[in-house]
Amino acid sequence: MRTFLLPLALVAALVGCGDSSDAGGNTATADGPPPPEERSGTLEDGDDTLQSGEYMDTFEVTAREGQWIRTELISGEFDPYLIIYSPTGEQTDVDDSSLGNTSMTKSIVEVTESGEWTILVTSFEPGESGAYDLTFEVLDERPGDADEGTQVDVPSDSTTDV
Repeated sequence: MRTFLLPLALVAALVGCGDSSDAGGNTATADGPPPPEERSGTLEDGDDTLQSGEYMDTFEVTAREGQWIRTELISGEFDPYLIIYSPTGEQTDVDDSSLGNTSMTKSIVEVTESGEWTILVTSFEPGESGAYDLTFEVLDERPGDADEGTQVDVPSDSTTDV
């Protein structure tokens, strides 16, 4: 797994950037927790980049200590990579490529501090671009079906030709 050096000041400057304007804005309903947030976007020329050259989009989600953030990033056009930052800048990198999965990455992160968490959508290699679908949600309990870091087959009809 690669380590990225992205200063906290840069992360703070990027808050609100990317393809979302109200990420984390769902509220619980009488029937239970809010539904997962679903976002589609594109990594492309003109996007902000990591210091190492990968394009990136950012999303925010509010969570409180003791909850869990589940994320899933799918792309048929580039090797997806997630970086998740706590409110104080602690970095968690998520890459499933080591297990042979180059079209999806997913993560379950325990919320260790309350506040705004940043989900950074990027690629494994610099310059990779293309469309993606991101799903994220905040859960009160660790999901029993959490299967972090395992191969997931993406249906062939979910990929997009370039």
